[in-house]
Amino acid sequence: MVICEFEFVEDEGSYICRPFLPGCTTFIRGEGYQNAVELSASWLKAAILESLAHNGTAPRLMLGHDAREDGQIVTIAVDASLSELPSITGKEAAERLGVSHARISQLCSDGSLDSWTVGRTRMVTEASIELLLSERSEARRRRRRTGISA
Repeated sequence: MVICEFEFVEDEGSYICRPFLPGCTTFIRGEGYQNAVELSASWLKAAILESLAHNGTAPRLMLGHDAREDGQIVTIAVDASLSELPSITGKEAAERLGVSHARISQLCSDGSLDSWTVGRTRMVTEASIELLLSERSEARRRRRRTGISA
């Protein structure tokens, strides 16, 4: 479970919500208090899942913040786990990318693919596979446009 504080600032019936996350410049706008809480919780869950996918851990956040803009501090807690991320096994990733299982291990080690292990099975996020495929496709298009051969 991750607990995060947000500052809610009322703005003509809606709320601008800013999470207290180091280096975060994101804000969420909700139409009414309930909507603002729901949107903030959804955003926090997505941020946790992204952190889990990239770092393998959820962020540890400090509590006890003071309002920066005379808003209300709202504490939101969400639960998220890697099992919620759309993922496939390393073997399936190798088949999808047309590479060896060893190459998948290299791509995971160098950060090109987001992965984790469950027991002895490497799991790879589908989003990182799609991103790698789109980067490959874009590189091929650039080479064709410039006449550079591979």
